[in-house]
Amino acid sequence: MLLLSVPSHIYRLMSPLMTIFFTAILLTTNIAPAISATSEMSQQDFEAKTINQKLDYIAWLSPQYPNRAKALIEQLEVSHQHNSFSDTLFLKLQLVSCFNFIDSGQNEHAVEIAKQGADNTKIMRMDQAKPYFLACEASAYDFLGKYALSTLINEEAIKLAKQYNQPQALLLGTVARSLRENINGNYAQASESIKVAKELYPIAKQQLPFWYMVPAPYLKMIMSNLLYSSGDEETALEYAKEILNDPQTNGAIATGTAFYLARISLSLGDLATAEQYLNQSKQISPDVGNHHNQAMFDAQTAYIELHLGNLDAAEMAINKSLRHFIDTFDDLKAMRAKRTLSQIYFAQHKDSEALSLMTEIIKQAENSAQYFDLIEFHQILSDYYEQQGQFELALKQQKLKFNAGQKANEQLSNSRIAQIKASREPIENLSNEINASSLMFQAQNVALLSLGIFILLASFVAFIYRKPKSNTPSESVNDALQQVDAILSKAKQSHYPLTLLLLGTRQMRAVDIAIVQQKIQHTLREQDKILRIEDDRMAILLPFASEEGAQKVISQLTPIIQPYLSIKLNFGSASLQQLDTLESLIKRAELNKLGKLQKQQQGVK
Repeated sequence: MLLLSVPSHIYRLMSPLMTIFFTAILLTTNIAPAISATSEMSQQDFEAKTINQKLDYIAWLSPQYPNRAKALIEQLEVSHQHNSFSDTLFLKLQLVSCFNFIDSGQNEHAVEIAKQGADNTKIMRMDQAKPYFLACEASAYDFLGKYALSTLINEEAIKLAKQYNQPQALLLGTVARSLRENINGNYAQASESIKVAKELYPIAKQQLPFWYMVPAPYLKMIMSNLLYSSGDEETALEYAKEILNDPQTNGAIATGTAFYLARISLSLGDLATAEQYLNQSKQISPDVGNHHNQAMFDAQTAYIELHLGNLDAAEMAINKSLRHFIDTFDDLKAMRAKRTLSQIYFAQHKDSEALSLMTEIIKQAENSAQYFDLIEFHQILSDYYEQQGQFELALKQQKLKFNAGQKANEQLSNSRIAQIKASREPIENLSNEINASSLMFQAQNVALLSLGIFILLASFVAFIYRKPKSNTPSESVNDALQQVDAILSKAKQSHYPLTLLLLGTRQMRAVDIAIVQQKIQHTLREQDKILRIEDDRMAILLPFASEEGAQKVISQLTPIIQPYLSIKLNFGSASLQQLDTLESLIKRAELNKLGKLQKQQQGVK
């Protein structure tokens, strides 16, 4: 029997707030130049460098210590006023400043300077620099919650990078595309994009003039992300650990890496190691005076403390983060901080406070059309009402969640249509040759819209599809996805029954989930498949099993699972229909589960 981990496209476990910081790292460190540098440079050393070398150093420093980099940028701006730089150096200074604004959380300023830079490339007749400014603008729009616009701009950056023979810009756009595809759950496409990026890397590294370069550790983080999303946590962990030894892993990047390792450890049920990484993150030298990064660190800390059971520490951290977001009028981050705070309140049994916050942020998400947030918010409430035995209310939240999912999918479709209209190239054939001798690669499907807001390195799942360590990330991902698709397709084509069982694991301890999974695995048949749906759902695909056969499986599994639950075990089930997808099966199984619980409650009454 094969264990797979398949995230639901309808529901994302990942709390947007918990992912704010790491997405910032992913979307901003991708422009750090591939140069060898130490983590510190004295003022005397800096003054002795050429303008171009200084800009390279600032770009390397900014993702780690944005405030320090900002001070150096201001020095160069003063120098330019007294003795004008060449057009190339002036544009490079604007580009460094653009990404520094993103590193510092000043995304509106980043958009403004990106547009100025793009205009200057036209005035100065340096069109080859334009895709870099478009890449910066796209990243800034990601953080402002304007995902359709961001995706369109990123694709335009890729198109221009090919047109003007700019491998570094193409690498930047391709990696960003891979990240978005990963977040959307398009793992096969994401793996193809990262393979292109790996092939492109040595060519981009040799490009002159040097603009911006994706560092090799960043590619490792993207691959770690992809492996983690597809379920291969062990290999993902190996990639992440390698990043700790890189020269650029200082400051914010080091802190973010420690958070990431803590999250992997949490999902593996290794709470002691998760706590060690959390403590490590607190020991890393901060960027003094950078309140934006500190607020995001606090948000990450709160999430990890919550799942370690340290509720008071979690509440203190998220309140600090929330105060900053409110003071800086960052409504989106404040909304997600309140979501985290509501979960802490639920864990503290402060139900009225939690429900009040959830009502507030649901209204905000509806007003701002943040449908992916709504999906998660409604799921949180559905879980709460189910635990309280209020199954009618739980069912209502599930229906609201699915309505939000439909609207979110409409956003994705509209984004894709907009891409088709905006580009003269077919979406299925975006890859032109940038250099006939060295940059041949297969066409990529255009990335869809980002699913979770400020999502960290994709969905974190609790169980893994284990492949041999020699397999590449793309092989592991594609094999896992193909297994699921093949099972459903074969059942439809051969017209044999298939039933999906859905089990909630929210009431289980992380360490117990692994034990339960192993016991289930030993009970099931070889052809049966266990699917991990985010962190709080487990699904079991039963080929050749009718509803009646599935009930026999439930009777076998119940005595195995019940001792690990604090509430009565209830399975949801759904039999495959010809038009079903995995998502629709899960949806019907969830509704089936809630319907049975509601009937049980009515029967008791």
